[in-house]
Amino acid sequence: MPIVLAPVGQKVRIVAMSLDDEVKKHLTDMGVAIGSEVEVVSNAGGSVVLDVLGARVALNREVAMKIRVA
Repeated sequence: MPIVLAPVGQKVRIVAMSLDDEVKKHLTDMGVAIGSEVEVVSNAGGSVVLDVLGARVALNREVAMKIRVA
């Protein structure tokens, strides 16, 4: 499922990212990578906020729709 559908407070594992290489590398550098476990902190308005290894990472909705989690 896209990460935008994950409930707030749920920990999920990233299983796929349908993004161009530049965006994927940028996210990977911040800890948002295939295989990473992240927690959805907020999902309101135009962004999804994740807790990634204790750091907050905000994704715009367009990018978040292209990240699949399990």
